[in-house]
Amino acid sequence: MIAKLKTPLFALAIGLIAVFAWLLMNGTDYNDLNEDGLSRGNIAYQQGDFEEAAEWFMQAAKLGDREAQYRFAMLYRDGKGVERDDSQAVRWLKLAAAQKHAKAQYELAKLFDSGRGMDQADPAAAVRLFRQAAEQGHGSAQLHLAVLYAEGRGTPQDDGLALQWAVAASKSKNREAEPYLQQLLKRVTAKAMKGDAKAQFVLAMMYRRGDGLNADIKSAEQLLRQSAESGNSDAQFHLASFLADNENGNQLQEAAKWYLAAAKQGHVEAAAEFGVMAATGIGTRADPKQALQWLNKAAKAGNAKAQTALGILYSETPGFSHNDKEALTWLQKAAASGRADARNNLAVLYALGRGVDKNHKQAFSLFQQAAESDNKAQYNLGIMFLRGIHTVQNEETAAAWFKKAEASGSSRARLAMALLYHLGHGVIYSEADAIHWYQEAAGKGDLDALFNLAILYYKTNDFAKAFESFQQAANAGDAQACNIIASMYQHGQGAEYNIDQAVVWYRKAASQDYPQAQFNLGNLYRKGEGLEQLDKKAFYWYKKAADAGYPQAQNSLAYMYALGRGVKSDRKLAEKWFTTAAAQGLRIAEQNLSLLEQKQSGFTLVSHVVDMDVRANLLFEKPLNLASHLDTYKTP
Repeated sequence: MIAKLKTPLFALAIGLIAVFAWLLMNGTDYNDLNEDGLSRGNIAYQQGDFEEAAEWFMQAAKLGDREAQYRFAMLYRDGKGVERDDSQAVRWLKLAAAQKHAKAQYELAKLFDSGRGMDQADPAAAVRLFRQAAEQGHGSAQLHLAVLYAEGRGTPQDDGLALQWAVAASKSKNREAEPYLQQLLKRVTAKAMKGDAKAQFVLAMMYRRGDGLNADIKSAEQLLRQSAESGNSDAQFHLASFLADNENGNQLQEAAKWYLAAAKQGHVEAAAEFGVMAATGIGTRADPKQALQWLNKAAKAGNAKAQTALGILYSETPGFSHNDKEALTWLQKAAASGRADARNNLAVLYALGRGVDKNHKQAFSLFQQAAESDNKAQYNLGIMFLRGIHTVQNEETAAAWFKKAEASGSSRARLAMALLYHLGHGVIYSEADAIHWYQEAAGKGDLDALFNLAILYYKTNDFAKAFESFQQAANAGDAQACNIIASMYQHGQGAEYNIDQAVVWYRKAASQDYPQAQFNLGNLYRKGEGLEQLDKKAFYWYKKAADAGYPQAQNSLAYMYALGRGVKSDRKLAEKWFTTAAAQGLRIAEQNLSLLEQKQSGFTLVSHVVDMDVRANLLFEKPLNLASHLDTYKTP
C-alpha cells in the first residue's frame, strides 16, 4: 500500500513547496492550514477513507501539529491508509510526545516497553514516558506506571509509587485500575503484617492521606511506629512530622528524637528539621553547634529549608555567629530554588548593603518575586512604594500591598494601614478605619499601634478611652506613655486628679531615661507639687534631661545656675545652657539669654511637657531607617 502512495506523495511534496512559497508571499496563518488538514483528515478517517486521512494528517503533521502527528503515527502502527510501519509510528509519536501530547507519550511508552519499532525494548524509557502522560492525568498511563513500579521493571521496585499511581488511575475512572489497586493493597498489607518495614510505611502513608483507603490517623501512626522502630528512615521522618504537627510538648520531644534518628541515617529532610529544632530549642535543648552541624549537612545536600535556616541564623538570630556574607551565600541558593522567605531576607540584605554592596534594584526585584506568596515581602514592597525606593513613589499602590500583606497575616501591615487611614495617605481619611486597624495591631501586642490609638482618642477629646489605651501601653513599659499617664493624673484628664500617681508614673518614665519625664519630675521638685520642694532634686533631674539633649531641660538648668537654685550660682554655666537650648530653636531660651546678658531676672520656664505626636516614622522619617522598618524572618 505504501507503494501506491509514493507517486502521489512525491507530487504532493512538489505541490507543498509551491504552496509554501505562495503562503510566505501572502502571510497565510499556518495554524489555519494545520487545523484544516487535521479536520479534513478526521472527516476522511470517520468516513473510512484511511488513505485520504493519511494524506491530510501527513500534511498537518509536517507543519508541526501534534494531534496530526499522533494520528498519522497511529495509521502507521495499525496499517490503515499506509503500509504498517512501527518505525514510522515511533518517529511521529516522538514528535508529538515532545510537544507533551499525552496520548502520544502513552502509545510511545507502550512501544518502548514491547520493543516494537526499535532494535530492543527500553523499559526505562517506557517508565519516563508513562510518567509524563500520567502526570497529565492519562488514566491508562497511570495504571501502566503502577504496574512497572510494582514489578520493578524499568525502575527500582517501589510499592509506594505503585500504589500512588494505581490510586490515581482509579480516580481517573480506568476500569482496570480498581481491581489492580485492591490486588496491590492485598499484597502490600500481607507484607506489612509480616513485619516488612517498607510495606508498613507505604500503608501508613495511605491511611494518613486517605488515598485508596479510608483515612485512619490511628492506624497510620501505629504503622509508622512499627516501621520507624524497624529502622525505616522515611517512617521515622514522617512519624516525627506527625508528632510535631500536634505541637504538644512531650510529642515535640519525641518528634526531635525521630528526626535525629532519621538524620543519622542520611535523611536530608530530617536533618533540616532537627537542625531547626536544635536552633530554636523546640522539642530539644537549644544547641547552636548541633543546629549548624545538621543544617549544614542538609544545606550542602541541596535542601532549601536548611539553606534558608542557615541564612536566617547567620544574619538575624541572636546566639549565633553573625556572618552576613555566609548568610548571603545560603539565602541566594535557597532563593534560586523559589523559597519566598529566603527571597525576602535576601532582599533585605541587598536593601541594607549587608554582606554585599547596597542594591535597591535587586532588593525590589526579590521583594516582587517573594510577594507572590510571602506577607513579609508584601509588606516590604509596600514600604518601597510608600517611600519611592527604586520605584516611583505611589501611596495608593503601597496601601494595596499593605492590605494584601495584612490579609496574608502580616502584623506590621495592620499598623501601616492604621497610619494611612489616620493621616489620609494613599487612602481616604477614616477615623473609624484607623481605630479598627490600630485595635487589630494593638491586639497583637504592637505598642506603637496602642500608643497611636490613644493619641487619636486624646485629640478627639475622648480622654477616658485615651487614658485606658495609654495605661495599657504604660503597663507594657512604654516610657512615653508613662509620661502621658502621669500628666493625665496631674491634670485630671481621663482620670481623677491624683498628684501622687502622677509622681509614680513620672518616676517610671524617668527611670527609663525618658528626658521629658525627667524634666517634668524636676518641675515638681522645683515647685514642690506633690513632692517636698527640693531644688537639689530639681537640679538633678534637669541635669539628666539636659545632658540627654532636651532643650526645655537645658533652659531650666540654665535658670538654676543663674539663680543658684540647687547649685552654686554660675553665670558662665547659665549662659552655656541658655545658648545650647537656644541653638536647638527654643525661643524662650533666646529671651532668657538676653535677660542674663542684661543682668536681669524674670526668666521664662516651661512648666510641663508631653509628646502627643503620632508615631509615623514609616511615613515621615528622613532618611528612612530601612533597618528598623523592613520585616525579616528572625528565626528559622
